[in-house]
Amino acid sequence: MSRRFNFSHKGRSIDVFVEPIDEAWELWLCERGERLILGGTVAIDEAIVAWRAGNDAILLMVDRIRARMEKGELDCDLGYRA
Repeated sequence: MSRRFNFSHKGRSIDVFVEPIDEAWELWLCERGERLILGGTVAIDEAIVAWRAGNDAILLMVDRIRARMEKGELDCDLGYRA
């Protein structure tokens, strides 16, 4: 089972799905089950270093994604269909 996070952005419900890939995880922004844009990638090595320091690298990346969206640096409207 992969991890999933949810937050609101401009009145929309955005899900972040964490998908495993070779030696990393991709964090995809989705809406209504449809992928909109790749939000970030966390390497296993990065996750291990964070875990040893008492942090959750995936959760930290989700927070970065949210911040980037609020600043307009990450545009999930590319795949948006009303």
